Amino acid sequence: MLDVSLPEVDPTTDARWDAYVRAHPHGSVYHLAAWAPILERAYAFRPRYLALERGGSLAGVLPLFRKKGLVSDARLRSIPVFSYGGPLADDAGLERELVEAARDLAAADGEIAGMTINTGERRIEPPDGFVVEEILPRWIVDVPEDLDALRATWRKTSNNLFRNLNKADKAGLALRLGTSRGDLRSFHRMYVATMKKHRSLPRSLRQLQLAAESLGEAFRLFLAGHAGHDVAGGAYHVWGDTIELLYNGSDDGALALRPNHALYWGVMEWARDHGLRRVDLGGAYADTPLAAFKQQWGATPRARFRLTYRAGGEATRTESLAAVGYGAGDSERGIVDLAWRWVPAPLLRLGAHLAYRYA
Repeated sequence: MLDVSLPEVDPTTDARWDAYVRAHPHGSVYHLAAWAPILERAYAFRPRYLALERGGSLAGVLPLFRKKGLVSDARLRSIPVFSYGGPLADDAGLERELVEAARDLAAADGEIAGMTINTGERRIEPPDGFVVEEILPRWIVDVPEDLDALRATWRKTSNNLFRNLNKADKAGLALRLGTSRGDLRSFHRMYVATMKKHRSLPRSLRQLQLAAESLGEAFRLFLAGHAGHDVAGGAYHVWGDTIELLYNGSDDGALALRPNHALYWGVMEWARDHGLRRVDLGGAYADTPLAAFKQQWGATPRARFRLTYRAGGEATRTESLAAVGYGAGDSERGIVDLAWRWVPAPLLRLGAHLAYRYA
């Protein structure tokens, strides 16, 4: 007899949860129980974790969070903040049962207007009420044992990359692992400045601090320094044979030293030295400058998917709000550009926190 256990599952007190995630071939760092308290404490997202149990053992898990903003609809996500999550189960039929249980949970809630279940590189057949959507691809580099030989080939295949790496070497940049709260604060300052430049809302320092405390060696912070100052950094997850870039930032005043090149190359060397086989350089749409930057390292795109559910089949208020401004004219875009340029970093951090928690 297979029983579905609904929202009362607490993965932080049930050791079977993480054991199941670590043993599953599609398990990821984003399925770990630690994210329940991290995202609840950082953004007040409410965990609603589902599990399938058979004979005292778990047969499937689905991490879910509920969020309702002041101006947006209530919604469920697996998982928020990241485009990863989704069901893990002993077989495809049980995965489908978990997704259907999430749909039933949304219906019983009475306020849920939509749901997003990220499934990574797996394209799961959608149950009734869901549609499959392709999302931002990730760019993956396979790490060879002989990195120096690979770098030598870039003289011909990626000469610009080859020259920039040599420039970073000559600048004397040093890469180190960040281990303290001060290191996190140093990185976060550069990250916020970089996100401001790209007109994007940064994630909170609180989230990074909680992740560093809770994920152990699955969370890594790398910092590139010059003359005693941090000039670039990246926050990463390590899982299985892969190290994955989450967030990165750099000091605009030091870009001539090529600190981001030093960071990427240093992480590839670290991955090789620690027996990892892949570096995930993050997401980017094809035919963009960001994708071209990742591609010159030898990265190839991996398609990713999500299941989307809309109660009644209608666009949610959240989606409608997100669409506002896409048809703006030049004058409106100029005002937005000016606002991003002059907003102080502390105000941007506060605004981002309020937006992620209450919007």
